[in-house]
Amino acid sequence: MSSAKSSSDREYIKPDGVRPPDQPYSNAVRVGKTIYVAGQVPVDKDGNVVGPGDPTRQAEQCWKNIELCLAAAGATLNDIVKVVAFFSDIRHVKYEVEVRRRVLSPDHYPAFSLIEAAKVGSTKDNILMEIDVTAVLP
Repeated sequence: MSSAKSSSDREYIKPDGVRPPDQPYSNAVRVGKTIYVAGQVPVDKDGNVVGPGDPTRQAEQCWKNIELCLAAAGATLNDIVKVVAFFSDIRHVKYEVEVRRRVLSPDHYPAFSLIEAAKVGSTKDNILMEIDVTAVLP
């Protein structure tokens, strides 16, 4: 993991194992005890879309990327307080919910919002969802 700090005590996180953005943003930013993870899409570290057409595999990859971003910032999935998920088709929500139930502890379910959007993710085709989170360290 590499990171850069600015004078305002912000840490710009570049997690290992997550593809660096091809646009001007950071995968994660830590400000004090709060970590903001940019929307993660089902793309592997080499930029390949994982599970085209398979909402379960795509959700798993999104959550894997989120976990890597949080770990690089010193946090875990249990530190998440808010999730915002964007879906190209609202019918994919149930698959993401199944994955979320597996990766998050029932004692630590965060607040959640969802949005259906015609085009989610990046300029890549076959992306069914994008998930961003906010975490707060204890």
